[in-house]
Amino acid sequence: MKIAIVGAGAIGGYAGVKLALAGERVTFLARGANLEAIRSRGIKLILSDDT
Repeated sequence: MKIAIVGAGAIGGYAGVKLALAGERVTFLARGANLEAIRSRGIKLILSDDT
C-alpha cells in the first residue's frame, strides 16, 4: 500500500515511521524546517522505556 503523510512533525513523523516499520511505502509531505531536517538527517524514531 502507498501512504502519504501530510505534515512531518511529531505526530505525522511518528505515524509514518511506524507504518514504514510495518512494511508500508510511506511518502511525507513536509515544508520549512521539518523538510530541511528530513533532507539533512532523515527520520529516526527513538522510544524511551521510562514509565
